[in-house]
Amino acid sequence: MTTSGNYPDNDTADANSVVQACPFCALACDDLSLPAHSVTDKLSCARAREGFSSALAHTSARPTIAGRPCSWDAALDEARKLLERAQLPVFHGLVGDLADARAAWSLAARFSGVVDHRDGDALARSLAIYQDSGWISTSLGEARNRADLLVWVGDPADDRLPRLREQLIDVAERLHVDQPPRVVALGDRPRDLLDQTRALLLGRTPRRLDQAAESLLTQLREARYAVLAIGELHEADAEMALRSASELVRELNETQRAALLLIGRGPGDITTQLCGAWYTGFGIRTSMARGYPEQDLRRFSAQRLLDDGEADLLVWLSSLEATAPPATAQAQIVFGHPATDFGDTAPAVFLPVAVPGVHRTGFIHRGDGLRLVPLRQMVACDLPGSDGLCAKLLGSDDQGVHSHC
Repeated sequence: MTTSGNYPDNDTADANSVVQACPFCALACDDLSLPAHSVTDKLSCARAREGFSSALAHTSARPTIAGRPCSWDAALDEARKLLERAQLPVFHGLVGDLADARAAWSLAARFSGVVDHRDGDALARSLAIYQDSGWISTSLGEARNRADLLVWVGDPADDRLPRLREQLIDVAERLHVDQPPRVVALGDRPRDLLDQTRALLLGRTPRRLDQAAESLLTQLREARYAVLAIGELHEADAEMALRSASELVRELNETQRAALLLIGRGPGDITTQLCGAWYTGFGIRTSMARGYPEQDLRRFSAQRLLDDGEADLLVWLSSLEATAPPATAQAQIVFGHPATDFGDTAPAVFLPVAVPGVHRTGFIHRGDGLRLVPLRQMVACDLPGSDGLCAKLLGSDDQGVHSHC
């Protein structure tokens, strides 16, 4: 990975610093130089600075039952009772690493539940298109090293992925091109423009023709390797915009090279999906209620199950962000960041867990799905990981289940 700015690599890092991977956004940058046990003000990425600072400031916390501190044994006993009584528990949030995802899939298998990610709407939208027709996609590294035209489909999402432009555009060295890519932004509602461009490419004249579509087609045809990077899309037409982008890339590849660049929305979504695909063959929005995996990208939306009362227990996992679960009528078990503040609505059980990449080692999939990034432990911490708590909840008879996920 090419480095720049405030992110020196192993050869230039200070002797008192550690080169650390950051798990706090989908990019999973692996070139941050951090002073041991602290965070420097020179760390220019706000998401990384906030994530590391919060975890380093909260290295201990006590479990609670209905907001009252208790022992670990009492909290685990109460959590086990809730899980055993539940008819359809939902394992949701999953803002964590591979160990968190494995814990969720293991518990769902044992307690006949459904697994969905906090950003499941966006992930399910992509999965539906991929399952219907497939697509031609690329990686961050390939886009950086080969693209001579970069088309933003939707908002580039600088707040969500602070270093994305730095990774793709403001790069000092590339392997196969000498110049940064030309950048075209389609705005935050790109569907019409993509549809018009497809029509022109296929030799048709759209009823309503935007000159921007003609310009886009000209630039696409002139490009040696065009990349359509999928950003933030308006929910109303997000699926159709993504389908149009996918089909445009497919049609361009009849005569030239082009690809989609899809990056996860946030930490843990791609990790949860890939872990679930390995474990069940499907991924998110899969139910184990019938004793076998059953995926339905609409029916098994966690929010829909909770809103309609089909689910009777919410199990929320969020080790990388101190994010409380949404308000629900159902009881809640939270495997959460030790800094999580629940305000006046404490969950039935709160189990504070170690933050991967700070309190413990771990792994997280990069948002393009092509690399599993190792996370180093920075400080000693007595908090358990969610995988250890999962093993205790499963009990000795179910250790085999956990070991296979």
